[in-house]
Amino acid sequence: MKTSRDQGFTLFEMLIAVSIFALMGAFAFFALGQLTRNGQAVGEANDRLSDMQFAVVYFNRDWTQVSPRKIRNQYGDEESNIIIEDNVITFTRGGWSNLLQHPRSSLQRVQYLVLDNKLLRRHWRSLDQGIAEEPVQAVLLDNVESMEVEFLDVLGEPIRSWPMQVGPGDAAPILLAFRLELPDMGEITRLLEVPGGAI
Repeated sequence: MKTSRDQGFTLFEMLIAVSIFALMGAFAFFALGQLTRNGQAVGEANDRLSDMQFAVVYFNRDWTQVSPRKIRNQYGDEESNIIIEDNVITFTRGGWSNLLQHPRSSLQRVQYLVLDNKLLRRHWRSLDQGIAEEPVQAVLLDNVESMEVEFLDVLGEPIRSWPMQVGPGDAAPILLAFRLELPDMGEITRLLEVPGGAI
C-alpha cells in the first residue's frame, strides 16, 4: 500500500527547492555582474596604459629627431633649437613626412606641455613663424597632474632651463629627463639621450 509520501513533494519541500534555486540564481547573477565589472576595469586599465605608452613613444620619436636648426619667431627674433622653461619644452625636429608634397620644410617646430590636466603636443605649420601664426594642437593624454622636463649633465645634476651659457668648467647635458605624474599610475620617468649635435 502506497503512502502519501510516495505521491510527490510536499508544499514545504517545494518551497525549499524554489528558495535554493533562487539563492543559486542570485549568487550566479552577482558573480556574473562582478566578472563583468572586473572585465571593464581591466579593459579601462589596458586602454589607459596604451594611451600613456603612446604619449611617451610619441615624445621619444620627436626627441630622437631633434635638429640643431634655430628658428625665427613671429617677431623676427632668433630662438634656440631647444627651449626648456617652466616644464615646457619646445624644439625643432626633423623627419616631418610630407606625403601630399606641400611646399614646406621637412623640419618641424614642436612643443610639449601640460594644460588643464592634459598632455598637449603643439606644432607650427611654418618653421620660421609668421605673424599671429597659431600652433596646431593635439591632446596626447588626459588626466595628467604634471609634467617635468629637464636636462641632466654627466654628474646627474639637473638643468631646468635652456638655453643657458655653458662655461669651460660646466658639464654639457647628456640626458633629457621626461616625467609625467599621473593620479592613477604614479610617476612615469623616461631618460632620453641627447642626440649628437643637438646642443
